[in-house]
Amino acid sequence: MIERYRDLVIIYENDVAYVISCDSLGAIGNKEHDVLKVDEEIVGRTTVKVALSEVLCVGAKPLVISDTLSVEMNPTGQKILRGIKSELEENGLSDVVFTGSTEENFPTSITGIGITVIAKANVCDLKIKKVKAGMHVSLLGYPRVGSEVLGAKDVLNLSDYIKISNSKEIVEAIPVGSKGVKYEIGILEKISGLKVEANFPQHLDVLKSGGPSTCCLVVHNEEDTVSIKGLTDKPLTYVGVLI
Repeated sequence: MIERYRDLVIIYENDVAYVISCDSLGAIGNKEHDVLKVDEEIVGRTTVKVALSEVLCVGAKPLVISDTLSVEMNPTGQKILRGIKSELEENGLSDVVFTGSTEENFPTSITGIGITVIAKANVCDLKIKKVKAGMHVSLLGYPRVGSEVLGAKDVLNLSDYIKISNSKEIVEAIPVGSKGVKYEIGILEKISGLKVEANFPQHLDVLKSGGPSTCCLVVHNEEDTVSIKGLTDKPLTYVGVLI
C-alpha cells in the first residue's frame, strides 16, 4: 500500500514502512543571479536537513539520499556535496547511500538543488496517527527565514531532529515549512480529526515562514512537557491543546 501523509509518501510492505521525502532550493548560493548570497556548503547542509527532518519526525531512519544539483560539479556541486556529507557525518548518518546528478551541458548563473530521502521504519514505530484529544501542541525552535537563519541560536539543527525522532514522549512532530505555524496546525487538525484550541503567545508570528525547518510542532502529553523542554537547548513554546 502507498499512502500520502503530509508531504511524505509512505510505502507499506507488511510490518515495514519506507518513507520518502524531498526538498528543493533555488536562488540561494554564490552564483551571479542568486538572490541570497550564501556559501555553497551551507546550501548543502540546510537543504539536506529539511528533507531529513521530515523522515526523522515520523521516526524513520534514512537509507538513501538522491541529490539533483542544477549546477556544475566543479566547483559549485563539489562544495554543496561537501556540505551535505559533513552534515551527515557530524550527526552519525555517514552510512547513508548517495546517488545524484549535476548539470554539465550548459553553464548556470543561479543555484538550484533538489534532495530526495528514502528512509525505513517498523510500522509500529511510526510517529503518525497516534494523536489524541487532551494532548498538548508545542513549538520547538522559532520560525526564521533567509538571512535570519545564519547565526540564529533558536533554530533547530539536524541533531535536534534526531532527538525528536528518538523521543518516546513526542507522539507526532511536524516541521514548519514556508507556510508557517498556523498552516501546519491546520494540517495537524486535518490528519487527526481534532481541533487545536490555540493559545499563541504574542511574540510568535504564526504566519511567518519556518524557512529550512527552523522549528517544529510537537504533540505530547502535558506531563511530558519538562522532559521535552530538556531535549534540546532550543525554546519550547506552548501553542495549544487538542480537543
